[in-house]
Amino acid sequence: MNWRTSHVLSVLLLVTAMSGQAWETDTFVVTDLTGHLSTKRQETLTRQAQALLDQVLRFYQEPARGGQMGKIHLEFDRPREGIYATVFLMEAQDKGKARVVRVFGAEQEPQQVAHKLTHASFPSPDKLIRNMMGIPMEMRFGNPLSFPMCGYRAADWVVAFRQKNAYIPLAELGPHHEQWGMTTENGVPVTRNRARQHIMYAESAAFGDYLLQTFGPERMKRFWQLSKGGKRPWEEVFGSSLPRLETAWLRDLGTGHGDEKTVKLLLDLFNRNPRDACTQAQMKAGRH
Repeated sequence: MNWRTSHVLSVLLLVTAMSGQAWETDTFVVTDLTGHLSTKRQETLTRQAQALLDQVLRFYQEPARGGQMGKIHLEFDRPREGIYATVFLMEAQDKGKARVVRVFGAEQEPQQVAHKLTHASFPSPDKLIRNMMGIPMEMRFGNPLSFPMCGYRAADWVVAFRQKNAYIPLAELGPHHEQWGMTTENGVPVTRNRARQHIMYAESAAFGDYLLQTFGPERMKRFWQLSKGGKRPWEEVFGSSLPRLETAWLRDLGTGHGDEKTVKLLLDLFNRNPRDACTQAQMKAGRH
């Protein structure tokens, strides 16, 4: 089955587990970890997730690989400390590992689902590669309130960070959570340095989007494929070194695409409180 195939989202099987009920579709095993979502709400969220996944796979011209990688475990949980977010996990199972997309907050429109479904479709141990491929999918198909956009363009956040002299060179965006101001607790990513995390996520989003617009999704997918040995094949795929690609991207950012009023707003929010800047930006965007 590929992305052109029409997915049947009626329930194929209802499994009763200790944690509640798990719905299975052609693509997902869906679990309500809150214990409070109605069946109708779970079905609605699952249809939305399927639509997002179809758009991501269509964009990257990638066939669905559920048969090879197993179904994606789509889990709905309560917001984390009041924040809507989604994480991607690889969890151990009896016969290997399962791909898990855990959505924190499902009463309103979820955030970061397209982003993390991209991670599930193109797993990589390199956080920069995951975010370069995944966040632009949220920008195109998902919820604009999602971190790190928070209702605005990732590129405008990067311009604001540069004005603050807080820009982090792309070579410092390492493959592991700890280099992004994060760590893991019980296998789930958590933030330790919100300012660093926001800067690096926004940079990886805007840079990834620049590469997609400049070179196209097929090159980005090849970059992911060739990176599986642990390298980042910039010159092999894009014909240039990372410093040169970074220079070209920053030059593009400085050609007047940004909105000065928006950049000032984002810079003010970040200067006031980096931990709360995203939430405040979402409220300013008027769509929270």
